[in-house]
Amino acid sequence: MKNIHLLKSTLAIVFVFFFHIAVYAQNNTAKITFLEENHNFGTIEEASGTAQYTFKFINSGTDSIKLTSVRASCGCTTPFWEKDALMPGDTGKIEVAYNPLNRPGKFAKTVTVRTSGEPETKILRISGYVEPKPKTIEDEFNTELGGVRLKSKFINFGNITTEKPVSKFIEVYNQTEDTITVLDRFVSADFIKVTKLPAIIPPKKSAEIEINYLPKIKNDLGFMNDPLTIFTDEVENSNKALNVIATINEYFPPMTEEELANAPHIVFETLEYDFGHIDEGEKLSHAFKFTNTGKDTLNIRKTKSTCGCTVSELKKMDYKSNETGEINVTFNSNGRRGTQIKRITLFTNDPTSPTQDLIIKAYVRD
Repeated sequence: MKNIHLLKSTLAIVFVFFFHIAVYAQNNTAKITFLEENHNFGTIEEASGTAQYTFKFINSGTDSIKLTSVRASCGCTTPFWEKDALMPGDTGKIEVAYNPLNRPGKFAKTVTVRTSGEPETKILRISGYVEPKPKTIEDEFNTELGGVRLKSKFINFGNITTEKPVSKFIEVYNQTEDTITVLDRFVSADFIKVTKLPAIIPPKKSAEIEINYLPKIKNDLGFMNDPLTIFTDEVENSNKALNVIATINEYFPPMTEEELANAPHIVFETLEYDFGHIDEGEKLSHAFKFTNTGKDTLNIRKTKSTCGCTVSELKKMDYKSNETGEINVTFNSNGRRGTQIKRITLFTNDPTSPTQDLIIKAYVRD
């Protein structure tokens, strides 16, 4: 009987102990309360620099609280906060700075706040609209060539086809106090022509010249980068070296369903191969196998690699209906380190898929 009374007393003491702990935990909590969780800056000027706002909060609990982490959703947003713990009733702040440089238009960013109390995570939000700064001549024409400025030294025609010549206008700005003339002569390959010359450009004004690209004369496929030099009447720096770039694809006229059914069609077993981990200096090969599932003869126009370390070989260029073939791709890992991803582009007379990319991968060990 004595043991029973002793057990009851012990259980009562344990119950009271845990009851007090629970009550203490309920009455001694760390709790953070923000006065505002969202702020709209409205319209801010890009030229005005960083915009700042201060989010204020209070420790509304009965225990000390600390901000354990404050992280922004973007590198354009920087938070500053107090690292020390706050006692009950104390106030704190998080200053959020937003950099609008090169970010015109609407924005909406978040700052994730983690605390040692409740709630453990709080999301603060900023938003607004950035009014872009007026562009200067240097901003608009950022390439300086002697007394003239251009938007770029690269004249990019983008994706074009072999169907017909294409043209592009480029603007030339005269930044000097004297009139400059773009002369009626240029140096380039025969598939690049410059017209609208001579071009007389008054001081602080611009003029357009026309560049014509003749893909049939170029007689090639894929990415092209060719030099072009134009001349002005300036005493110094009269020659302006430019680059004309384009990606040329073969032109296929519209075809009927019957014509498409009779056309050649190339189908690969796989378009990608991974050599896995290899040692530096190894030279490995893989055969990409394909079939001409069309009715007409398939012609391989050209293969082109993105790297001199990768070489492709074909036994022949023409394949009859249902004939199979293979492209042997050799990768030389000499001088290479780490992850390697190389592409071989195949150009064919398949009108539904005139270009095919074959990918090889490898990880080259030291």
